Amino acid sequence: MSYKVSIIIPNYNRATLIGETLDSIISQTHQNWECIIVDDGSTDDSAKIINQYTEKDPRFNLFIRPNDYPKGANACRNIGLQKAKGDYIIFFDSDDLMMEHHLEAKLQFMLDGNLDYAVFKSKNFGQPNNVEEEIDYSYYEKYDFNADNYLLNKLRFFTNDLIVKSELAKKCEFFFKYHADIENVLMTQLVLRSQKNSFKNENVTLKRYHEANLTQSIEADKKKFQKHTFYYYYNILDYIYNYKASPKATGFILNQLLHTYRKIEFKLDVSFFEFLTKIFKFKKPSITLGILIHRLKK
Repeated sequence: MSYKVSIIIPNYNRATLIGETLDSIISQTHQNWECIIVDDGSTDDSAKIINQYTEKDPRFNLFIRPNDYPKGANACRNIGLQKAKGDYIIFFDSDDLMMEHHLEAKLQFMLDGNLDYAVFKSKNFGQPNNVEEEIDYSYYEKYDFNADNYLLNKLRFFTNDLIVKSELAKKCEFFFKYHADIENVLMTQLVLRSQKNSFKNENVTLKRYHEANLTQSIEADKKKFQKHTFYYYYNILDYIYNYKASPKATGFILNQLLHTYRKIEFKLDVSFFEFLTKIFKFKKPSITLGILIHRLKK
């Protein structure tokens, strides 16, 4: 296969781990790749370690996030998207590992099905007692892989699970505003833009378990979890409106947003007028009234 795959990795202070990640990329059975690493202002020896790889293999490229560009993994992923030259895009994390057939399996599946994007499985490693743990993807056996089921929270997938055609990926972006790195906003754009997708019941990624894992820390922090939940629903409003999500999915998202808004314990980083304007265009009086009533109570 002559197709080139762009692997995009955000990095922040992973000097002790990223070498193992890059080694797993070098070991891939599919060798036509470029690896774009975007450093988020690391204060450890990350750049030194990464440069050891760029000097030996020109397929590795290190970019430093500009100081005037927003901080965060998603901002770095967007930079990587701008730099990518491959036919297909794979997003990866700087502490996880690719099984040696990761690229080959994903690419072949895309080509066989003429897909715009696909999702594969990951499994956890590095847990206490060094046990590898299967991650539950059984919902793909119950539900079709379509926009409605994703937006209704019946399906989910991790960033590492994806492979996306470059032309589609470059039309989307990761969300990083309001101090909330939310990967699901990109997934929402994918499912609304294209239904040429599929799930492959095959593990190709080893997802590292450790206490600093961002997902774990978000779930452990109630206020942070509330913020991420609110801004996920808030920031997909334009997409579900512009790409005409189904009435069922639209109603679910608006109700979830109202439910979350009633519970939040932080000050919004968007103006209430902007918030209300986005809701008003959906012509759902009960949702608009619910938000206005809660605002008046506050």
